[in-house]
Parts: sequence; structure tokens; C-alpha cells
Amino acid sequence: MRFSKMGLLSLAMVCMMAVAGTAWASPPVPPPAEGFGIVTTTDVIVTGDFTHESSLNWTYMHDTEEGGGSTLAHPGVNQALAEGGRAGQIRYANEVDAIDGYVEFKNNFEARSDEEPNLKVSKDFGYIASPSSLIATAEDQESVGLSIVANGDDEGLGDMPSLCPWASGSEIPATNEFIAAGSSTKTTSTMVSHTDTDVTSTGPPSLNHSISAVGEGTVTASMIVRLMEGGDVHVPGQPAPDLVSENSYEERTSASGVIEKFEKTMHYHSTIPQYQMPEPWYAIQ
Repeated sequence: MRFSKMGLLSLAMVCMMAVAGTAWASPPVPPPAEGFGIVTTTDVIVTGDFTHESSLNWTYMHDTEEGGGSTLAHPGVNQALAEGGRAGQIRYANEVDAIDGYVEFKNNFEARSDEEPNLKVSKDFGYIASPSSLIATAEDQESVGLSIVANGDDEGLGDMPSLCPWASGSEIPATNEFIAAGSSTKTTSTMVSHTDTDVTSTGPPSLNHSISAVGEGTVTASMIVRLMEGGDVHVPGQPAPDLVSENSYEERTSASGVIEKFEKTMHYHSTIPQYQMPEPWYAIQ
């Protein structure tokens, strides 16, 4: 499975972060005043053909400067966030195609701007090819992405009074945070899979995707992380802060043949202490 810039925000600015003593992470992005809630439930059993497509692309901004230049109405132009401004994006896509077989499909989808996690999806998919068909096949591909761009805060915004207890009263520099994950299955025989997905951008940022599958065919799961840190708050109209650290991580697992067990869990979370406690504390709990 390959990602093509999944979940990346193309904002014309350089946003990074680093402060001695602080943890590497982007802050949450408060939701717009007018929120949304999307909930669907699907339960299908069919002998024959089956298709399912779903996608979500939520891009939004939180700016501290009233009447500022931040806008999503004019893509392709410089979109300057004020000091302390932030932009977030959650993307999700799922496509299922099955031909000439017995199919069981269950899907619960929830997307909410004012509840966390902001996106939550649970899916079961089972397929048995028709023994009399020469073209029986089934494919399932699912992808999820989280992007946060933050210009940096002066002593933190109201949603998080201080991102780090040791940075109180000082500037918290800017960040870029881009994460994508997903999985896919393909079979001409039998396949049973379960996936769980959730993403949060309005609270401490996190992304989770897991898959469990058995059958005959191919199962693949991937994760990509891009993180960047700068040395200062990015003030619009002034040079972008120096890039002081950059981290990239990629992982891909694939199995083909008779799959007796395929289980993979992918997790990312911001290391900003939610309760202002050092991160190692959580590691031993």
C-alpha cells in the first residue's frame, strides 16, 4: 500500500518547534464555533457483488488574530497564521469492491468536531469467492491521516494554559506534524478482516489504526510519520525559524499466501503531557 501525500496540509509557511525541556509535539487545534456530527451504520449480507466507498476530509483553522489573513477560500496562495494560530486536517478513505462471492460487511462510522476522538471507525469484512466463478475477487483499502501546523504560542492558548510545565511564561515554538496509516486486503478465495481507526485533533493529537485478518490472498499495513521542529515562534511577515530537528518514520508489513494470522496495531500520539507530567511517567503505568 502506498500513500500519496496522505493527510498533508499544503500551507505556504515553515512551522517547527524546539525548546529545551519541552516534549516534541504539536498542540491541539480548537474546533470551529459551528461544529458537525456524522454517524452511519452499515450491515450487509449478500451473495453476488458488493461495493462500499466512504471518505472524510476535514481541514480547519484556529487563528488568534481577529480579521487576520487565515482562510481556506483561496488555495494556492500564502495563508499566514497569526502568532499562536493553528491549522488541522483529518482525512479518511475506505473503498471495498467484491465480485461473485458471499459477503458480510459491518461498518460503524462516527465523525464529530466537538467530541474526542474526532473520527472513529470500526469495520468487519468477510468474503468467500463463488466456486463457479473465474473472476471472483475482493479488495478492501483503508487510509487515515492527521496533519497539524502550529505557529507557536506565547505562554499557551486558553485551551492548554501551558503545553509544558517548564515552558510556562516563555515562547513555545512552531511545529509541523504529519501522520498517515492504513491497511488493505485482496483475495480471490476467502478473507475475513477487522479494522479499528480513530483520530483526535481537537484534543491531545493522536492517531490509531489496527487490522486483524485471516484468509488466502494479500494483507498489507503501513504507517508514515513526518515531524519537524523549529527554533522559535513563527511570526507572519518575518523569516521562518531555523529547522533544528526533523524526524521521519516509515513501516510497512505485507503477507501473501495462506494467512493464518495477521495482526498489526499502529499508534501515534503527541508527547505533550496531557496532565503536565513527564512522558516517561506514562510508559511505566
